[in-house]
Amino acid sequence: MAPVPILLGVFCLFRSSLVPVGVLLLSLAALLNFGITFRPRQWVTRGLFDMHMSNYYRACELRGQLSSMGSERTLYCFHPHGILAAGFVINGCWSSHFHELVDERTGHSTVFLIAANLREWGILFKVLCDLSGRLDSAVKPRITRYMQEGRSLAIIPGGFEDATIFHEGKDRTFMKNRKGFVKYALQYGYKLQPVYTFGETDTYTTFTGFLGLRLWLNTLSIPAVLFWGLSWLPLFPRCSAELYSYVGEPLELPAISEPDAAQVDLWHG
Repeated sequence: MAPVPILLGVFCLFRSSLVPVGVLLLSLAALLNFGITFRPRQWVTRGLFDMHMSNYYRACELRGQLSSMGSERTLYCFHPHGILAAGFVINGCWSSHFHELVDERTGHSTVFLIAANLREWGILFKVLCDLSGRLDSAVKPRITRYMQEGRSLAIIPGGFEDATIFHEGKDRTFMKNRKGFVKYALQYGYKLQPVYTFGETDTYTTFTGFLGLRLWLNTLSIPAVLFWGLSWLPLFPRCSAELYSYVGEPLELPAISEPDAAQVDLWHG
């Protein structure tokens, strides 16, 4: 959804009656994406916590080894992505429970890492990311900067591909070739703590054909999913789903400044 306003702006430029709308949309996109960065505001983050987004679903909870959370230098690895990444978003980023278990123990806000094109090109979503201070792009310069600072981080290692292989009622995650996060964790001495959301696969039905083609599109950073949720509002997930995000014990990795491929493979498992 991130590039939609930009594409809509381009479309309007080719419709004589809508040219002013197109110019406005593209100007707004340029201003927000290249001209303005908003400083984080606590009241925005608190307001999002207080929305209690988990109430949308029949059940949506953080469970598991909760007492082990909140250690310094930890990368929380959420699986699977699903379509809207409900576990990552609702039981992680905008969860007051996660905030209490991690942020209040470490004394700093966890940074949730997402695709750069979503973070930087979403116009209004970019403003939300700026103001909350909790969402940033999963790109090397920012990841390494946060790790140098010792910040708690959260990521969905499966990324676009996780969403592409989504199949209703089947638990899948795309991990075989995702090793970059392990290398960073080794370089900066980070723990890896898994968080798996059961029930994410009940939120939508998806088109599952042409998997090879859709995975290839992912290599170009193009999402390749077709999905429907509520019968009367297909873009919205089914509120009848029950989502339980289970936290596992952290995996403590050694600090290796220049890990080789064999060491990365070993800790990737």
